[in-house]
Amino acid sequence: MIKQILQWTGVVLKKILKWLGIGFSIIIIGGFIPATLGAYGLFWERWTTSLLGNPLNPRLSWYTPLEKTTGNFSQPLATLTSEDSAIQQDVLQEASDYAELHGSDSLVIQHNGKIVYENYWNDTKPESLFALHSITKTMNALLMGHAIEDGFIDSVDIPAATFIEEWKGSNKENIQIRDLLNMASGIQESYNFKPTSSRIQRIMGLDIVAPNIAAETKGKPGTAFLHVNPNSQILGIIIERATGQRFSEYFSEKIWQPLGARDAFFFVDTHGGMVHTDCCMWASIRDIVRVGEMLMNKGIFNGNQIIPAGWVDEMIQPSKANVNYGMQLWIGKEFVEYRPYDPSTTIFANYHSEPFQVNDVFFLDGLGKKRLYVVPSKSLVILRTGPNSSEWDDSKLPNLLIGALN
Repeated sequence: MIKQILQWTGVVLKKILKWLGIGFSIIIIGGFIPATLGAYGLFWERWTTSLLGNPLNPRLSWYTPLEKTTGNFSQPLATLTSEDSAIQQDVLQEASDYAELHGSDSLVIQHNGKIVYENYWNDTKPESLFALHSITKTMNALLMGHAIEDGFIDSVDIPAATFIEEWKGSNKENIQIRDLLNMASGIQESYNFKPTSSRIQRIMGLDIVAPNIAAETKGKPGTAFLHVNPNSQILGIIIERATGQRFSEYFSEKIWQPLGARDAFFFVDTHGGMVHTDCCMWASIRDIVRVGEMLMNKGIFNGNQIIPAGWVDEMIQPSKANVNYGMQLWIGKEFVEYRPYDPSTTIFANYHSEPFQVNDVFFLDGLGKKRLYVVPSKSLVILRTGPNSSEWDDSKLPNLLIGALN
């Protein structure tokens, strides 16, 4: 399995490197620098610098411009010494050792609303910002609940074309908002990494709206699961069009400020343009633990109903196309040894050595094995951040800690 992944990754990286070299040569030969190219210089700067570090985890400086979503930090999360925790110290240490073994930047364990253990590596701190990658996707589902409660959207069971008018009269007009939330719209993604490809334009382009709306589809909506970015980005576009507000501002008003979080940031295609809601939110480590606590308590944080009542329950219902996926988050409903993003291949599938020990585990999944595990029956939240680890076992930490609480 690992050999397959490495071979496939090598092929993809060779293609990326080839086109990176072409793009970089164009700039050098032409004597241009990004500033002289105006707005297009921003695209080429993203393109030519994307592989100078880790192409799957670029530096913060790559995400330019960023748009602030204002927080309202008032008090830190409650903590409890590990000696007073219901989880034995040797179990907490074993969890930490596992996280460290896999190159983690942080591990935070919260039980009964209090942090009982946290450890940080690689100069990371509790207030450090990190790229959420696909954990960002879940923010669409959270905010969709507010858009419905506020009367901007009737329900998730209406055509997305109600707001994506470009789809009317096309083979996409029957896609429901629920299909997008469940990653079951039929929208496809390519692995063409040429700078002119729709894939790269959706990631790095100066207008991400058009190429996402134009993404190709296959099959009948609602019938097949495929975890691809355009589903999430189109949800963000729908929320902006329905509310008439910028995603970052509506998110700040409805979720981030009530949560008492620090300021966070969204990646934007260009100044004043579209927020990336498919990836790339930057937030502090402890603030994502707040999100986990809020989800664990069905949208309540510090006694306040931040997410509309009943909406989190709706989010964690298994979808028809995939019993292990709800609304922009994963569910530990049925055991699958290799949990795929694309059911047609096990490439990049996520390893689970055993079933979860309880049936109510759900989790947010970000590139590089960033994980926010939530276990309501055990009042348990686990956050792991850091770079990719191909041998990460998604059942290890939840089951280790659940076992200690049984």
